[in-house]
Amino acid sequence: MNRQRDAAERILRPLSDLLGKPLRIATDEVVSNRDETLIRVAPGTVLSSQGNPLTSEERRLITEILEVVRWADAQEDRIKKLEQQVTHLANDNMDLAVKNQMLSEASARDSLTGLYNRWYVVDKIESEINRSLRNGSPMALLMLDIDHFKNVNDTYGHSAGDHVLQIVARVLKESCRVYDVPGRYGGEEFCLLLPDTTLPSTPTVAERIRHRLETTPMEVAGHASVIVTASIGIAGIDVGTSDAVLSPAALIDRADRALYQAKHLGRNRIEMWDAGGSEPRPVEREH
Repeated sequence: MNRQRDAAERILRPLSDLLGKPLRIATDEVVSNRDETLIRVAPGTVLSSQGNPLTSEERRLITEILEVVRWADAQEDRIKKLEQQVTHLANDNMDLAVKNQMLSEASARDSLTGLYNRWYVVDKIESEINRSLRNGSPMALLMLDIDHFKNVNDTYGHSAGDHVLQIVARVLKESCRVYDVPGRYGGEEFCLLLPDTTLPSTPTVAERIRHRLETTPMEVAGHASVIVTASIGIAGIDVGTSDAVLSPAALIDRADRALYQAKHLGRNRIEMWDAGGSEPRPVEREH
């Protein structure tokens, strides 16, 4: 409907009451009474006052009111369209943010195990080192390597090996707190970043993971069930440390050296980097 006609219909009764004259909407064809005063509000549509002619001042007032109402309607429509555009833009931005978040999350994950990948974990290690040195909070890092994993691949095939890696990843994930960072460092090597964790309490976490792995049957190749064990190395920063030059690479190297010591001493065991010495030290198992 034409805006002017729409405006005229909305203000017809208030204008009639204001002027004390009956106004009506008519068309050019209908209007024939010469006593009527006509105001054209749209092509083919007129506003008329039957029997009570409108003065020129009243005609001007009605015309201006109709124009103001029409202009206000147009502005309201523009505002509504602008609001719709803003809403669409906000929705588009929200969709984009969600997609970016999903992409960021996907790029931080190892495709096989679903754990965080090496690069994400290294970034988190650097963040936790900075936080630890800034706030004096403890942190620990576990490096875990599956013992004799090559035998699984050679005996059952690489698909079976992939399945074992997925089970190990699930065990690691289920052994974590919500703010721990479990990751696949590469191949059959995994890592676990433990924020706000003192070094004396870390062996308990490591032993829980080691024990659960050696007691978890893993079905491979359809029917066969294998048991895998893991060697674990521990390093970290404790409260009050003065090791301010420590980097992610240095911390990983310390945990790795403890891990290799566990391998050298017979596997399926835990070794801890000794900040006061030059070599890792063994961790006694809980019985």
